[in-house]
Amino acid sequence: MRYYGWYSNRQRGDRDKRAQKQEEIADSLSKAVELIELTDDKPRKIPSPSWRECIKKVWEVDPLICTKCGGEMRIISFIDEAQVIRRILEHLGLWSDKPRGKPPPKLQEQGDTVYQPFDDGWGGYDEPSVTLN
Repeated sequence: MRYYGWYSNRQRGDRDKRAQKQEEIADSLSKAVELIELTDDKPRKIPSPSWRECIKKVWEVDPLICTKCGGEMRIISFIDEAQVIRRILEHLGLWSDKPRGKPPPKLQEQGDTVYQPFDDGWGGYDEPSVTLN
């Protein structure tokens, strides 16, 4: 039986040699690598340019251009603590504990409501009909 291509003796030998070289390179690199403390690493203070570009594409508005004067705005800080946000909005008179908008519509009383399961052909579980009062 003869083997050609991937299964031939030569190809298997070449693969073994390449794997051996890669292991040697990895060993030499691991000895030369210096570990860096991540506790000293500080996160970026401004968002990446892709953040601005994504908002431009979706909303077709540049989020860092002032709508009143058209000048470029700078990001001074990000506020992500819920209590700080609430204090700022309460100071501006914009905080409200009650939900905004219309309440959900009320169900109309029309007697007995019958629920019958719908077979969509996906073979879900069988559910008996239920009568609600």
